[in-house]
Amino acid sequence: MTINYQRTLLQVLIILIFIGVKYLSSRFAQGKKHPTFWWALTAILFWLLAWWNFGLYWSAYPVAVWMVLALVLIVIQLVHNHEFLYRRYWPPFWRGSAWLAIISFGLSLFAGMLPLV
Repeated sequence: MTINYQRTLLQVLIILIFIGVKYLSSRFAQGKKHPTFWWALTAILFWLLAWWNFGLYWSAYPVAVWMVLALVLIVIQLVHNHEFLYRRYWPPFWRGSAWLAIISFGLSLFAGMLPLV
């Protein structure tokens, strides 16, 4: 099995449209910045694209890593600040989620080489 180039091209087009919408919205909403919102949307987009490539079985592994990293982030915040506050938790959580989703998407491009179970 090889890489499905039509699917990859469609996904790159979806990503470019997302980047264009993000750029245009930042140009029109000059003073209103919501970086956590864009990190969250980026994470959701790349998770959906990775799920599309991985399928139902293999997509469970990146999601399990995602949940473990979320728990690690909670423990780090509890140890460092001696309290857990959502206001401090959400920005790093969504940034980390977006990076993990981007890495998962990059790896999912080669998902056609994974064995069928």
